[in-house]
Amino acid sequence: MSTHVRRALALACLCLVVGASLPAATTATFPGPNGRIAFMRFDANGEFQVWVANPDMTGQVQLTSGPGSDGWFPAWSPDGSRIAFSSHRSDPDPADDVEISDAYTMRADGTDVRKLTDSHAFSGNPSWSPDGRWLVYSTDRGGGGQHIEIIPSDGSGPSRRITSNPAASLGQELARFSPNGKRIVFNEVRVVDGPDGPVEQGALFTVAPDGSKLRRITPWEIYAADADWSPDGTRIVFSARLAEDDFIQSVMVVDADGQHLRQLTRGDQARGEGAEFRYQESFNPAWSPDGSRVIFVRATFTEADGFAMGLQTMKPNGSGRVALSIGEEHQPDWGSAPAIP
Repeated sequence: MSTHVRRALALACLCLVVGASLPAATTATFPGPNGRIAFMRFDANGEFQVWVANPDMTGQVQLTSGPGSDGWFPAWSPDGSRIAFSSHRSDPDPADDVEISDAYTMRADGTDVRKLTDSHAFSGNPSWSPDGRWLVYSTDRGGGGQHIEIIPSDGSGPSRRITSNPAASLGQELARFSPNGKRIVFNEVRVVDGPDGPVEQGALFTVAPDGSKLRRITPWEIYAADADWSPDGTRIVFSARLAEDDFIQSVMVVDADGQHLRQLTRGDQARGEGAEFRYQESFNPAWSPDGSRVIFVRATFTEADGFAMGLQTMKPNGSGRVALSIGEEHQPDWGSAPAIP
C-alpha cells in the first residue's frame, strides 16, 4: 500500500462503510458575517476537489480540478478573499511511497493559484492567521516526524518549525490559529501499550506561535481531532471517539482552557453485525463566522437505506439541527465571502 493510500485511510471517516473513505478535517473560523461555505467533494471523475456554495448550498462552484485528488482541507482567509488548500498536483509519481504534497492558496473564484511549500515532502492542512499574513500547516519535511510549521501566506519567506514530536507520537496535524492569534490548536496521535497490545490515542493541544506554552486540553482516550475555534476564541469544537474500541465519531466542544468538555451530537453509534449492521456518526465540525451555528457532517448507514452523508448545522449547544445537503460534501469551512448570485 502506498504512502498516499495510507494517509487517506488515516484521515478517513473511521467507519468505512460501503467502500466510502472520507478525509477528516476542519479549519479555523474568524469573526464576521456568515458567507460562503468551502468543502471537499468528488468531481465527475471521482476525485476530491474544492467547492464553494452559499450557506443554503445554492450557487455551488467547483474551484480545483486535475488528475488525482487535487484539493484537500479548504480554509477561508479571514477576509474571505482567498482559500488555502492542500494538493498532490506537484507529486511526480503518485503511485510510489514518497508522498509529495504542498500547501497552496487561491482566490475565492479559483484563480491565482500559488504554491507555498517546496515539494520535498508531505506539507498540507494549511490554515490562516487572523491577520492573513501567515499560514500554519503540518509537514514531515526535515525529519523528526510530522509536526507543525508556519510560513508567510504570500510565500515571501522560509517556514519556521513550531512543534517537536515525542517518541510515542505518530504525528501532529490540523493546526488552527485562535481568532486573537495568541494560540494554535492542533491534534496529535500517539501509540501506547494497552492490555491487549498497542493502542492509538489522540488529543488536542494548544501552543503559542513561538512554540512555547504547550498544553494538552483533551483526554488522550477520546481520540480528539478536527478542532476549530469559536469566533470569540472561548471554545473549541472537534470530533472525538467516545470509546477506545469504537471508530464512530461524535462532535464535542470544550473551553479553550480544557474545561467543560461536552458532547453535542447524540445517537452516534454502530449496532448489529452482517445484514443487521447500522451506524450513524458526526464529524468535521466548524463554526459559522457569527458564532450562532456549527456546521458538520452527518453520516448514516442501514441495510434498508444504504449509506447517506450530508452537511448539517446546529446551535452551539447541539440543538436546532438543520440538514443542508445529502451528498458527499465534507471538510466544510464557513467563511465571510459574499454569497454567489
